[in-house]
Amino acid sequence: MLTITSDAKKVKVLKRLTDGKAQRNAKGDVTKAAVYQNRDAPVARVEPNRKWFNNTRVISQDALESFRSAVQAQASDPTTYLMKRNKLPMSLIETPGQIPGLKQHAAKIAVGSQPFSETFGPKAQRKRPKLDFSSIEDLAGRTGSMHETYVERLEQAKLLSGTSGEAENENAADNPDGELTSAREFIFMKGTSKRIWNELYKVIDSSDVILHVLDARDPDGTRCRSVEKYIRTEAPHKHLVFVLNKVDLVPSKVAVSGPTTPPSHPHPHHTPSLSQGPIPIP
Repeated sequence: MLTITSDAKKVKVLKRLTDGKAQRNAKGDVTKAAVYQNRDAPVARVEPNRKWFNNTRVISQDALESFRSAVQAQASDPTTYLMKRNKLPMSLIETPGQIPGLKQHAAKIAVGSQPFSETFGPKAQRKRPKLDFSSIEDLAGRTGSMHETYVERLEQAKLLSGTSGEAENENAADNPDGELTSAREFIFMKGTSKRIWNELYKVIDSSDVILHVLDARDPDGTRCRSVEKYIRTEAPHKHLVFVLNKVDLVPSKVAVSGPTTPPSHPHPHHTPSLSQGPIPIP
């Protein structure tokens, strides 16, 4: 009598070798299919339900109004955070007092009712142009806001080009229109690529509290206005905290009168840590 003794490892190897091929009879027909090669599919049946034909991620106006009021009530609470913002219709929530899509609808109606051929040219039927302002004061206010936006963009370009301070005054004297004529140094282009900005916005979108570290020697020069504007307009539920670094290098009154938003001052500890002892000198 012949007995074969084998352990679990040998049995597993033999099973893998025998299960790799299909088993056939004398006629060549497959009696047992190989692994993952069985052609007999089971009968699949989907349960009939009306929800398969309905829209997904829909919300009623009542629920939207209640959620908008709840978000507005909790916007000023520093201990409350809004999670999973990407799955919420924030474009509908962040427009209180306005009908969503009203400007787009008005633009389509204006283009359909007043085409270009009937507004300008020899076949024009418009008697008087329709303006967005009713008085000279409104026009002056809008012009001032546009000028402030232009100045802000110009200052940002000057900071990137390194022409701030004394160089800015020299360029202003040369070019009264405020145009930049000096070439940008290559070192100032570091950290401004699209890939780095995408990573920065990924961190902003996935964070609830954002710490903006400023240098106490130049707080306004180390502020990122574009990020502040993005958080203020696109993510008002997030909390932005300004932290003044290197406070011990400037006078206390200068550190207090820094940016417009009250910053947080990190206090350096002069006492040694408990986990570190004095280093012996040989």
